[in-house]
Amino acid sequence: MSKMKYICFILLAITFAGCKRTQGDIEITGTAPGVTYGNVIIRDLANNNVFRTDIEAGKFKFKEYLQYSGYYKMLYASKATKGSNREVELYLEPGTYTINIDQDRINDYPRVTSSSQMQTQLSAYYAINDTLVHQVRQKVVAINQQIQKMDDGNIRSSAETDKLSKMQAEELRTNQVDQLSVFTAFMVKFPDNEVAAHLMTHMDYQDDPVAFYRLFTRFSNAAKNSDEGQVLEGKLKELSKLAPGGTAPAIAGTTPDGKEVNIKAMNKKLILLDFWRSTNGTSRDNHEQIISQLLQLTPKGFDVVSVSFDTDKDKWLAAIDRDKMKWTQVSDLKGDDSPNGPSWGIKSIPAYYLVDGQGLIIERVVDFADVPAAVDNYFKHH
Repeated sequence: MSKMKYICFILLAITFAGCKRTQGDIEITGTAPGVTYGNVIIRDLANNNVFRTDIEAGKFKFKEYLQYSGYYKMLYASKATKGSNREVELYLEPGTYTINIDQDRINDYPRVTSSSQMQTQLSAYYAINDTLVHQVRQKVVAINQQIQKMDDGNIRSSAETDKLSKMQAEELRTNQVDQLSVFTAFMVKFPDNEVAAHLMTHMDYQDDPVAFYRLFTRFSNAAKNSDEGQVLEGKLKELSKLAPGGTAPAIAGTTPDGKEVNIKAMNKKLILLDFWRSTNGTSRDNHEQIISQLLQLTPKGFDVVSVSFDTDKDKWLAAIDRDKMKWTQVSDLKGDDSPNGPSWGIKSIPAYYLVDGQGLIIERVVDFADVPAAVDNYFKHH
């Protein structure tokens, strides 16, 4: 999926938001049992190296003067990371830290004991996340074992084939850790934490802004009033307007022949908005599914509007032609700078919305695989 550049501007604006002018000595004592040689690097959020040290005989240590308290990245490499850097987030302030990197669970957050309350809260969040990740993996392994027993290569009945397909789909759905569940569990355990706004800023809150905004209202005053909290509140308030029943924002751009698109003037019952780009393979593949699965519903009042994030008109038009997209096409040719990104809360593409003929939002559909069922469900009840 292509990441939308407009999000980067938000992140740039808050890059130093978590940095306080609290200076002083910091001492980090670390262990990485079983590591004969590796390294640990501390970087700021602008990706500048701040500290660096080697892991020798399973131990490492920093004793430095910290210019700013705030969020930092810790990168470490050893045999367990298989030639790449493992990156985690820390909140550093003057004081003492003890960090244990478990080579057997290299993808888990390190065990961090600190005099910093902010870091303690951060560690608690990632501990909850890791627990849920392991639970998900266990479920996936169990499902996969059942699939392997069924998928023996023998000819099976249609009922068995259907059951196998459902189990495979369940495996894909299960193999995801729900950010909202992790965050909710964290808020229940630490309702007065100060790191909530920072954590939520880096989540896909665009996918369910109403639920995330509901959680935001439970933040501590410190989290709400932080620089990141204030930016986040504005975004969540705006994105909450995209909840079902809300009025669909205007679509910036024109058709290839220079006409604007008015949803209400299309005189359709249900319209799928397809946000895509000509260089995005997933977008292009899904156009085949739109043609084969959805366009037969046109007599019922169904239609599609594809909104492109292209910048090159020739490439845009060529993709329309190759994909046989014989429905309404719109683009402002501004790419990731298009106002369609922030106004529709789109962090990555492809992205999909269903709107009715009155221009009201019916549903945001995160995964295209769920679009046909959502369309069918709408026509069953309208």
